[in-house]
Amino acid sequence: QPGNFERHWGLFYIDGQPKYALSLGTLNSNGLVPARGVAYLSQRWCVMSPSASLDDPQVASSVSYACARADCTSLGYGTSCGDLNAQGNISYAFNSYYQQNNQLESACLFPNNLSAVTSNDPSTGTCKFRIMIQSQTVTSGVEGGRWFSISSFVTFVGVFLSAFL
Repeated sequence: QPGNFERHWGLFYIDGQPKYALSLGTLNSNGLVPARGVAYLSQRWCVMSPSASLDDPQVASSVSYACARADCTSLGYGTSCGDLNAQGNISYAFNSYYQQNNQLESACLFPNNLSAVTSNDPSTGTCKFRIMIQSQTVTSGVEGGRWFSISSFVTFVGVFLSAFL
């Protein structure tokens, strides 16, 4: 049975940085080449407000809302963020949603002032609170100026290369 971890398969993180020190088997190989020139959003994170209470009745529904719309799989047992305390779990969920929504101010406005934006990185040990990369689009003269996302381009390249393998 497939699991929620499948979204994490791959050789690169979302920002194009290698996940592994992997040799491609050639003498000149220094491993995977990371993406260059990646532009990140501002150094801001959405966390549980220091003034918020774990007993607030809106906590559970807010975390559920955030995780249903963003990636909270790193909070599972045995994962990179599996040892966070309750505030850390809530902060991770809020930040995941905030980053997924390109740091929109409204994406860090959970009920009862549960959340706050901070410029202090809440990452701890193996648990990295990621910052989203700036999304970009490219135009194609062949398509008369239609906009394509980077993922569409990557899919095209993958299909193109598979024709030669």
